[in-house]
Amino acid sequence: MKKITFSLLTILITSFSYSQTYTTGLVEFINDGDYFYSAQIDVNPSLVTLTLNGPDNKYLGLGFDNMSMTSGGDVVIWLNDGTFKLTDRSFLGIGAEPVLDAQQDWTIVSNTTTDGQRNIVATRLPDTGNPDDYVFSTTATSIDLVWSFEASSTYSLGWHGDTRGATRQSFVLGTSNFNMPDLTVYPNPGKTRLNINLSVLDKATTIEVYDILGNKTYANTLNSLTNSINVSNWHSGVYLVRISQDNQVVTKRFVKQ
Repeated sequence: MKKITFSLLTILITSFSYSQTYTTGLVEFINDGDYFYSAQIDVNPSLVTLTLNGPDNKYLGLGFDNMSMTSGGDVVIWLNDGTFKLTDRSFLGIGAEPVLDAQQDWTIVSNTTTDGQRNIVATRLPDTGNPDDYVFSTTATSIDLVWSFEASSTYSLGWHGDTRGATRQSFVLGTSNFNMPDLTVYPNPGKTRLNINLSVLDKATTIEVYDILGNKTYANTLNSLTNSINVSNWHSGVYLVRISQDNQVVTKRFVKQ
């Protein structure tokens, strides 16, 4: 398997104190030793955040509320047609190249590459008001996702071969009753210590840390408002820090240098 690290990766964290955020968590589409492609969708009442991670020399396609290239379905495709961009498109049916929407609604927040992998973070409104766009629910629900990339030709929107598939994922509550400002993770990026401060600790609170491939790196119970974890032996890269109370979860991104 290719070594996937994200040293010195800049991650933008939107620090609004929304009442509820629903997330698919990290969804691996393919991880076969040759290719790795994943996505995560986070939805709150005001914003959808899409994170894609895949080969940095291929187009990356992801369709919403579809298990195939059903005509009229909403799809985004990351490609390079002279400039790198995330294009907002609609399916025209199996075998047809998805057509560009009149309105391009996704905004690129972050676009980085490391060791042959590209990491893209983009945002848009849950309901753009455009008939071409899927309306993301802001409640616990599920979503069908269809994905692909071109294995044999760089950035070609031709036939994807076997590098495609579909899955159904559940949105689960991703933000606890304690709000984002109540939890601080620092320094970020950090080299030796990961410090976590809570403003209240009146319930059983646990921490789990996952790497970008979804492997659990660390797990423990938080017994004080101020906590410090030795991360000097962790590999450089991006980690998801999940703080849980009563099955409610706040997730922060941490970058280990």
